[in-house]
Amino acid sequence: MTKQANSSFQHVFLERLAKRFSSRSELVRQVAGVLHVGRDAVYRRLRGDTALTADEMMLLSETFQLKLEARPEPNGAPMLRYPRTRNPIKTEFDHFSNLEKQLAELRRLPGASIHLASPELPMYYEMSTPLLCGFKTFMYGITSWNIEKWKNVEFQPALISDRIYASANQMIRDHYSLPSREIWSVGALDVTLRQINYMVQVGRLKQREYVEQLFDELLQIVDHLERMTQSGKRFPMGEEPRESSPAFRVYHNELSNTNNIVLIKSRMATFLFTSLVNPSYVVATDDRLCQEVEQWFGNLVEHGNALHSEAGKYAARYFGYLRAQIEQYRSRIKISQAVF
Repeated sequence: MTKQANSSFQHVFLERLAKRFSSRSELVRQVAGVLHVGRDAVYRRLRGDTALTADEMMLLSETFQLKLEARPEPNGAPMLRYPRTRNPIKTEFDHFSNLEKQLAELRRLPGASIHLASPELPMYYEMSTPLLCGFKTFMYGITSWNIEKWKNVEFQPALISDRIYASANQMIRDHYSLPSREIWSVGALDVTLRQINYMVQVGRLKQREYVEQLFDELLQIVDHLERMTQSGKRFPMGEEPRESSPAFRVYHNELSNTNNIVLIKSRMATFLFTSLVNPSYVVATDDRLCQEVEQWFGNLVEHGNALHSEAGKYAARYFGYLRAQIEQYRSRIKISQAVF
């Protein structure tokens, strides 16, 4: 590559990188920190007086999740990949460790907010209570993660390490620290209710007190979700909303099917996360893909129904349906246990 071509490539790369920052001074500060050089050295690279080395460009590309391309490819396919902080999931701890690292990065983004559309209850709500947190971890372990030690084992809370509960609690608090706009489905509890029912039927959830507690905890979560929608604030279960609590807006759209989609918007960049072998996920930073998802999300919100304090009977009917669904499954299992 000629010096002129290299300079042009560097110029385009740094221009694209600059769009991730709210100001040029912030760009210089962040790049200086990543490359461990002074501000003058960064300015020389921005002017083209000093060439970025291949290692420097790769480091900046990985740190700020910016593809190494000289110019946007109009017909190029968007790239979906695992987050760079992800490690392979070999134990029940690995997924939570990956989440902790990813959330730490997202919380550092200036002005970050969550925009989520999901057909099921997100993990950071569903793991808000102790027994349900353990049960869902166990279910992921015997399905998505294929954890050998749990194969053909009956669920018991003692199987789940205190470390898991601590990680889940930290994950929930990290999520609650960001404002969120979400689209929920009326079938948000379907997967978990079917899992409880199935595990009872095959004899891997035998203790009646556990079954009752799981249903009770689901009701507690629904109560908490309703309180958050009414207040328009996100706050952990068992606490009260504050003036400083992050904003929370929820919509229900009955017309659209969706998988788990999370769009993270910030002043620095936009990231798209989508589930792959749930609860694992892949990420994209392609501007075209992010813009298309943002438009799709906006359309769902426009044609959806808001669930908030002014929604009145509609919101009451939505949460009432979820509670009725829980009690229906509870009754169904009681009848099944009585008969068999």
